[in-house]
Amino acid sequence: MYKKANNRMQFSLNYRFLLTVAGVLALFSGVISVALVLVIWPSGVYVPLWGQQSIATHLVAYSAVFGFVLGWVATKSTRRALQHSRVLPLHWHLKSQTLIDRLPAGAFNRAFILSLLGLTISLIMLLILNVQQLHLLPRTDYLVLSTVYAMLLAVAITTMSVYRALGDSFLHHSKV
Repeated sequence: MYKKANNRMQFSLNYRFLLTVAGVLALFSGVISVALVLVIWPSGVYVPLWGQQSIATHLVAYSAVFGFVLGWVATKSTRRALQHSRVLPLHWHLKSQTLIDRLPAGAFNRAFILSLLGLTISLIMLLILNVQQLHLLPRTDYLVLSTVYAMLLAVAITTMSVYRALGDSFLHHSKV
């Protein structure tokens, strides 16, 4: 009976860590996105979908750079939490071959792949905006869109990074 209660605590410990890291990184991403939009586009202007200073340029660059940064930070913070026993490792093997299992083990390589994922998500977003024929958005509307997009991107990338890092076996190699 005690063991079952203890297992529930193990899962809630990891979930609490994931929610904390994802929440902090989502807020950080949202603030950075707001700051970029306020700096790049003056008030009262319309933001074009295409062009040098456009939604496309902003989303693609932001997604690629922040995909890398978020993947790196989430992996490193999860590994640090594992070393200090603030989270418990997942005991899965790469035999299941899910998308998360296929992410590289190294933090840099994983962050690079997640930056490509961010780039792909931004291209899908641009396709949706183009299909909806939203070629000009008021700055305030784009500010909201950009902030929500940045926060959702952060949650998605952080979740994948944390779960993959919880399954990393780097602790076993470093103790040997």
